[in-house]
Amino acid sequence: MTLPSSGQITINQIHVEAGGSSGTEAKINDLDIRDMIGKSSGSQNAFNEYYGVSAAAPIATYKGRIQTTSNGFPQGYVTLSSGTKVVVVCLSIPGYQNTFCNLGGVAMTLAASNAQNSMSAVYYLATSQSGSTLISGNGGSGRSVGHIWEITGYNSSTPTATAAFATSASNYGTSYSETISVATQYNGVTIGAGTTEDTIPANNNNVTVSNSDQLLQVDLELATNHYSWKDENTSLGTTSYVCTQNNAGNNGSNTGTFHRLAVAHWK
Repeated sequence: MTLPSSGQITINQIHVEAGGSSGTEAKINDLDIRDMIGKSSGSQNAFNEYYGVSAAAPIATYKGRIQTTSNGFPQGYVTLSSGTKVVVVCLSIPGYQNTFCNLGGVAMTLAASNAQNSMSAVYYLATSQSGSTLISGNGGSGRSVGHIWEITGYNSSTPTATAAFATSASNYGTSYSETISVATQYNGVTIGAGTTEDTIPANNNNVTVSNSDQLLQVDLELATNHYSWKDENTSLGTTSYVCTQNNAGNNGSNTGTFHRLAVAHWK
């Protein structure tokens, strides 16, 4: 059960949430208590930091993909689960004209994006919408994709940290790999979006992302690869994700390829 979000909070409540027995001895510096908010031993640790905290780690569940191989936003339907959750839409689209994304007609919040030729972006919305739900928006000039996730078991529907990255060159970088780093919480979840050069046409799984627990990708029209990943049960600190296009395919240079990356982290 999530701890109170305001008012009085006791060490016993915190201990029980951490898995201890009610009425047994506990200290705020105990390992099981500190782990709920990612505190190291002996660090400053206040009772109000436990407001609204749950011992459970958030879980991200992949719900599907929308895509288009023509100009425009990859509008489409996704089947959402019942109950309240955070829905995350990871966009991977050419062109940076995207300015909004709606879920069932409700505006989503932009967590992170870049705007350099091809674009990757992460949108989110806490919602109880369920069943077949329309995702719509604007922008894109062909070969656009949206990967959709649901997050449950979170302490806050707002990301605790975000990051975005784009290769500085207008078209190609000098490497097949680029790294994006984000501040992560203990037992949190990171969701990322990526766009890069296409893979070998016969192999649609040529992108890798370090530290990812699940990676979804699709190669469209022999031009671009569009992918999204999650990383659950993260450590406290900074986590880096090395995104590698293992072969730039038909349109890449012989020294590297472009990368467009965006990530958001929840606890």
